[in-house]
Amino acid sequence: MIPVQLLRKVSIFEGLDDGQLQKIANLCREEIHVAGSLIFKEGDPPSKFYILREGRVALQMAVRLWPERDIREMTIETLGPGDPFGLSALTDSDVLTMSARALDRCRLIVLQAAGLRRLMDSDHEMGHRISSGLSSMVAERLRDTRLKLTELLGQSQVALERTPEESTAIRRIQYGINFRWIAVVGVVLITVAANLVFGITFPMLPVFIIAAMIAVYNLMFWRYTERLEVQESSDVITKVRTYVWVQSAADLLATTAIIHFAGGVENPLSLYYVFHVILASIILPYTLAYLLATLAVGLFSTLVILEYLQIIPHVHLEGLVPFDLYLHAPYVLAILFAFATTLYISTYLTTAIAGELRKRQRETVALRDRLLLEAEELQKANEELVRLDRLKTYFLAMASHDLKTPLAAVQSYLQVMLGGFVGELSGEHSHMLERSSARIQELFDLINRFLDLAQIEKGKVVEEMEMIAIQDVLSSCVEEIKVLAAQKSQELKTEIPPDLPMIYGSAHHLKQVVTNLLSNGVKFTPEEGTITLCARELNDHLEVAVMDTGIGVAPEDLPHLFEQFYRGKAGAAAKGTGLGLSIVRRIVEAHQGEIWAESPYDGVESGAKFVFTLPKGQPAGIRVFGD
Repeated sequence: MIPVQLLRKVSIFEGLDDGQLQKIANLCREEIHVAGSLIFKEGDPPSKFYILREGRVALQMAVRLWPERDIREMTIETLGPGDPFGLSALTDSDVLTMSARALDRCRLIVLQAAGLRRLMDSDHEMGHRISSGLSSMVAERLRDTRLKLTELLGQSQVALERTPEESTAIRRIQYGINFRWIAVVGVVLITVAANLVFGITFPMLPVFIIAAMIAVYNLMFWRYTERLEVQESSDVITKVRTYVWVQSAADLLATTAIIHFAGGVENPLSLYYVFHVILASIILPYTLAYLLATLAVGLFSTLVILEYLQIIPHVHLEGLVPFDLYLHAPYVLAILFAFATTLYISTYLTTAIAGELRKRQRETVALRDRLLLEAEELQKANEELVRLDRLKTYFLAMASHDLKTPLAAVQSYLQVMLGGFVGELSGEHSHMLERSSARIQELFDLINRFLDLAQIEKGKVVEEMEMIAIQDVLSSCVEEIKVLAAQKSQELKTEIPPDLPMIYGSAHHLKQVVTNLLSNGVKFTPEEGTITLCARELNDHLEVAVMDTGIGVAPEDLPHLFEQFYRGKAGAAAKGTGLGLSIVRRIVEAHQGEIWAESPYDGVESGAKFVFTLPKGQPAGIRVFGD
């Protein structure tokens, strides 16, 4: 048996008396978990509530900060003796929001959540105290979770998570390294094919040496990129851009050397410079991209001019072009012009497109962050609404007992006095007691209205639905209202066909709807007036209408007639809570029907007509309030 003294130390059980704690203790059992064992897993349905008696337990959450990264288990909170966990089992959660793992050998007090909830429902005071403590603890744990995640975001294990822009930049570096391996193989194959297959002769050894040098520095770049991926950095983009510019500059130097040994200006593959510029311009900002394009133009122009001036020897592509083509000034100038314009235009187009894409990417990230913040605020607001709704439910449950019981006692005392059982009353005293009794009855009605709303919102209407005969419901309502109508000499008419089809509904709540509408008709219709109840079958539903020849409804009141606590001009002087028609609307909507009011109606100069519809048979889906 779990000692009551131990439960008294648990925060959510504070304020409970020994009797209440003993009831909880009767539901408890003890479990032992070895170090490292999983107590429950995030995402599983909640069924148990735990209290840690000995040892330590880690609450863990699976976190994925970016879509491209793996899910990580992060410890949100470490619990010690006396700490409760598994709070989701006592709320309306469908799944557990965290995992719990034993860090040491742990002794746990375990309660089946369903049993504890039944206990809370049966003892409203206990339910209110536990619910209040639970709400405070959930809010505190949510704050701790947010603080922990914020703290982890500043640590190294999360600092490695890249933004989409950073991830894209590093990925493109890897693409460049892969393309460079392909280029090395391509240079070797083209050189061999040109000499041995097409008969275009030029020295192959220098080209092979340069290709080998490219392979060596590409291997160095590959190793550095691996370190860059796991390196902590506060400015990854700047490092990546510098790194890309260095790689591109090395590629341009290597390309210039290969072009020199493979014909210089005679080589038609000299336009391959543009590939280096385009690939780099995708990542680099405008300034560095144009600087790289200028470097490419400068290197190639310097090579061509030095060969033209015969400062460095020219390597002729034997079998492809005339020997002295590199000395033909118009040709050389045309090639240089085409080369320079091609590179600068390519740089402009690439940087413009890439810059716009980066801008859109940053806007998308900013929008995502803003939506995440708004979603967090909405989640917090929703949790607060759930908490308030739970407290409201417990308040209304207590109202049915803690308020109605003493009111009933007072009402019975008043009836005893009014009945003359405690002595004769003077006229004034009798009048005062009658007014007091009437006020207490109004308070009874108000409490009952609130309880009706709570039952409707909890889905009780749907739970009570079955196939019923609507004409039986209408007839019973008429029998109840006949007495009220007779007191005012009013005529109560009915037009109810005996062969109306069966409907799927709650007879109790539909009777409440019709009785409310009929009693309103009696209340707001003068003496010797007429109230009519009629029903008819339409295509796929039934229509029920209550009509009267009373004072009617003002046009400005019609749009608000079914709102909570709204009382129109006509009803301002009459007694009431302003909840009746609101409850009527909710009941009708729970049956997937509609309700509206007309005033005046059907050519009648005064009076009001209230109409509601109900689907025939069983609807495909039933609305449950509060879902």
